[in-house]
Amino acid sequence: MAILNLNDTEKVSAYQNFVREDPRGQVTQDPLWGELKANWGHVYVYHETSGQIDAVLTVLTVEAIPGKILGYAGRGPIGDISDIMLIKAMIREALEVLPDNVFLIRLDPEVAYSDELNDAYQAAGFVTRNRDIENMHGNIQPRKNVVLYYDGRGEGATPITNETELMTHFKRDYRNQIRRATKDGVTVTSGDTQADIQSFFETYVMMAAAQGITHRPIDYFLRMQKLWQGTGLFKVFLGHFEGQVIASGIGFSYGDEIWYMYAGSNRQYAKHYGPYAVQWEMLKWGLSLGKVEYDFGGVGDFVPTDGLYKFKHGFAYHDPHAEYIGELDWVVDEAGYQDYLKQFN
Repeated sequence: MAILNLNDTEKVSAYQNFVREDPRGQVTQDPLWGELKANWGHVYVYHETSGQIDAVLTVLTVEAIPGKILGYAGRGPIGDISDIMLIKAMIREALEVLPDNVFLIRLDPEVAYSDELNDAYQAAGFVTRNRDIENMHGNIQPRKNVVLYYDGRGEGATPITNETELMTHFKRDYRNQIRRATKDGVTVTSGDTQADIQSFFETYVMMAAAQGITHRPIDYFLRMQKLWQGTGLFKVFLGHFEGQVIASGIGFSYGDEIWYMYAGSNRQYAKHYGPYAVQWEMLKWGLSLGKVEYDFGGVGDFVPTDGLYKFKHGFAYHDPHAEYIGELDWVVDEAGYQDYLKQFN
């Protein structure tokens, strides 16, 4: 067990390669994510077997309540989550170098919920936050996601090996809407340039305004573009119609998965189905890379009345619902922890 020395370029490269290539790798465990979160601190823990990294724990830190620090391992750790002794050892290693006013180390690995795993973490001293949290915003990351599985899971699903099979995996009306977008002249480009981000951001702001929600500033996305440009792990997809960008999406390629993370759209052009055309190209990207999963991101619940679910489900209606274990909290300061939880009540 060791703390990553960011001046050791060889070890940093090994850490990043593990996060990017392990089947359960996640962009939020890459040290680049720590650089993106400019106002957060960070510590990187890794475990080796026979000189090879086989588990990592990236913890980002921020003052979450006055005078006290939250340590958050977004979608981490990466490794054998069932080896709770290993996970606890990694947490202890992180706490050795973190400030004394850390009140919580929060994990939320992307692994399926099970009563067995939940009970095991509780027995090991963790507080688990999953099925008892009813609102999707009660967790930092949504716990229920819509996922398309290229390897063919779920009733009526078969492995997807080509674009024809991918298209027929969707609901019939979704296939028609993708074809309608093409017929109307919608085209989709992809790239990782500053110009791509600026075009994305215009539709992203439009969508946020239409939905009455807040949005991140453009500087956040420009930092993202600068950090990942040229890696092949990050792409901005833009749907064009008559000289206008009418829809967009940002995706990351880590491990066996494409993570569709951000999107935007101009509702004035809704009848041309730009978002469907963008999804089609993003899903083909995952297919071309031989991915196992395409993660559409979180939903409030797996019901048609949930707007997020309604759109995403049509692409993955054969696929089983992805319900993750949720947050595994290692509480260091109980009073601080209770103060922190009040904001979610």
